[in-house]
Amino acid sequence: MSRKILIIEDDPIYSDLLNQYLTGRGFSTTIANSGSQALELFNKVHPHVVLCDLNLPDISGLRILEQIIGDPDAAPVIVISASDDMKDIREAVRLGAVDYLVKPVKQLDVLEYAIENCLTRSSLEANFEHERWELDDHLDVLFEDQGVVERLTQDLIPHDFLNVGRFHVEHKLGRDDGEKIWIDYYRLPNEKVVMIMAHVNALARQDIVALLVLKTLFNPFLRSAMAEEHNVLIHPHHLLARLNTELCHSRIRSAFDMVAVWLDARTGDVFWSHAGDKIMLSHDGKPDLALGIWNNATYRVHEANILTEPFYMACLNSHVKASAVLA
Repeated sequence: MSRKILIIEDDPIYSDLLNQYLTGRGFSTTIANSGSQALELFNKVHPHVVLCDLNLPDISGLRILEQIIGDPDAAPVIVISASDDMKDIREAVRLGAVDYLVKPVKQLDVLEYAIENCLTRSSLEANFEHERWELDDHLDVLFEDQGVVERLTQDLIPHDFLNVGRFHVEHKLGRDDGEKIWIDYYRLPNEKVVMIMAHVNALARQDIVALLVLKTLFNPFLRSAMAEEHNVLIHPHHLLARLNTELCHSRIRSAFDMVAVWLDARTGDVFWSHAGDKIMLSHDGKPDLALGIWNNATYRVHEANILTEPFYMACLNSHVKASAVLA
């Protein structure tokens, strides 16, 4: 099937250059030299990828981008603009552009690579959506087996308490909370501890699947911390931002409440970030937006010392507690 590219560019020389290169690489191209023509051709051609300049004679390229991304038949948009102003770049990405290339693009194979990335991503997302619907069809059958549910929930809770330095960490899982709560805590090098509590608001019967996806996204950060490589966990707000980006770019249609905690078990210093309002904490700190809702959400870090008072987080009928052990 021919891969269709819509080129939105008012410079005839540059649009001709792009056209010749892309047709030579096997793409089917359509050129629009104004914003109004671009919107008309978009609805007529249904391109697989859109290349869009920001400086158009009649309509702002950012407005075009916003309308295309908001269309039910939205295609990935690559912005190609002479502007290298960070304000323009941030706004284009905020509106949904998947890439931003500054003109002149000296090596056009960079453009081809960006287009291929868009096409690959679109294909993967389409397959994911198809598989998600298939999963929906089979979830009811799967969860009729209570043994399956119990085995999956066992992957979402620790199997013992944890003693690190002068601190003791323990948890309690509420009787009916197993399908909606993920609790984890780990000993890390140099007497450090990471603690996680997450709650999911998912479609019926998909809570466990969504939580397992979240845990899978978290695991690479945990492995890096254990290997004393690049450690995101020491900055809980960075961890939540990274997880939020991954979730927003996925087809997982769930919102997650999550608290990520970094504890120095030698000093009692604790740092945490808090997404969503379903998890209650022993210490003050206003929660930020739940994960998986808005790609540009930001997260704050809070800190305290818990040598003299425990750190406690609770959701539904479950809790996690870290407290100093008297010498």
